[in-house]
Amino acid sequence: MKNLQVFYLVCLITLVTIAPGYSQKKGKLTTEEKGQIKNARVVIFRYEAPPLTFMTPKDAVGAGLVSKVTKSDIGESQERHRYYPSKLVQKNLDSLFRAHELMTNVTLVPEAFEFHMPAKLKDLSKYDDVDTDYIVEVIVPLMTWKASYSPAKWRTYWLGLGVEVRVIRKSDLTRVWKTNVGHGGLNDKRLKFHITELEENGKEKIAQMLDIAALEAGKRVIESYIAAKK
Repeated sequence: MKNLQVFYLVCLITLVTIAPGYSQKKGKLTTEEKGQIKNARVVIFRYEAPPLTFMTPKDAVGAGLVSKVTKSDIGESQERHRYYPSKLVQKNLDSLFRAHELMTNVTLVPEAFEFHMPAKLKDLSKYDDVDTDYIVEVIVPLMTWKASYSPAKWRTYWLGLGVEVRVIRKSDLTRVWKTNVGHGGLNDKRLKFHITELEENGKEKIAQMLDIAALEAGKRVIESYIAAKK
């Protein structure tokens, strides 16, 4: 029995040793730091967003229209067409940071990192060879890019987009600021729609609504950045 316990202990130590352990330094976005960022070299990166999740009630599956829109005959939550919301938010932030003179020397990297879960986002080693002063990351977390319906009125949907943005000081890879914002049809009638509106050009309809959500989310990021005081 004692030998067995020792064996399990050795296995546990081995797992802890080989498991990836990521840690992240956290700082504060002071007034002085904002002043440094304003004229510093800034590179905006993005992570690929998960596919749009279209919430589908089970009793609607196979009804024709829903199956056509969702490209699936399976109920509950299903992944749909790809729309690349992080790309739009990244582009909007590039323009908005400049327009508000919050960051004046910005470079946008169009190629996206693959989607990461939160734990893996702490690993900043990918930036070791990036020549810049600050890094901005645009992230669409899991289950924040979705079309949801009201349980009592499932044919009426609303589109929602959540975004996380982080600012990292390159010299010591310290995260000096982070914000999470969202924008959706609960507060914006432009993002509410009836399922029948997707009968023709459904993908284009959603893309148009995404343009609105991505711009509004970008504006909220800017508001949050301006309001940040430490």
